[in-house]
Amino acid sequence: MTYDKIIFYLAILLAGVTVLIGLTNIITQLVKKIINREEFPAQAIVFLIAEVLTFLTVIIGCTIAGITMYWYFYVVTFILGALVAYGAIFGYDNLYTQLLTAVKNLINVIFKKEDSKND
Repeated sequence: MTYDKIIFYLAILLAGVTVLIGLTNIITQLVKKIINREEFPAQAIVFLIAEVLTFLTVIIGCTIAGITMYWYFYVVTFILGALVAYGAIFGYDNLYTQLLTAVKNLINVIFKKEDSKND
């Protein structure tokens, strides 16, 4: 397998995970409006939806590509589903906050250095 193919497959995997996180968020919001929140915690709903979507995606993708699924595909798919759930639960809000804080700190550092040079 060449490096070009590896990078191509990694790019597809990254795009797929991003789409799965988005779909998980959308479906979770719809499901939370339908069911009672006290009976089912939101994190459990997100985890279940992420796992189902990830398994469906991998099974359909392997079927279309003609890839035989071995036992370890299911283990990797479960781990990937947990990562999708983590991204759906913590990803966008925390990422946005962390990026905003980092940009503010960077701006403060840049302008403080410029102010020090002007003095």
